[in-house]
Amino acid sequence: MKEDVLSVLLQSESEYDNAVKSAVKDAEKYVDDRRREQLAYIEGLKKELQYFEKSESEKLEQSLSVQSEKMEKEAERLKKRMKARQEKKADRISELLKEEVLSLLWR
Repeated sequence: MKEDVLSVLLQSESEYDNAVKSAVKDAEKYVDDRRREQLAYIEGLKKELQYFEKSESEKLEQSLSVQSEKMEKEAERLKKRMKARQEKKADRISELLKEEVLSLLWR
């Protein structure tokens, strides 16, 4: 009977060791699977971030281009207005000078 009990104890210990080893392998596989999933998720997030940054950069460049074009048109419009005013001012000064010269001639 002692031999039977000892045999059962040894068999139980062997089964316990096998169960623990199997559980450790399963846990390691689970951890590896989760790690791979996490890495894939992180890579997905990186790609999304890169796409977002690229998209926002393109939007910003387009917006800046539009603003730059508007500013250039406004600058051109202001240059024309300034030139017209200068011409008007020069014409007025010319008229005043003509009047002054004529008045000096008639004196």
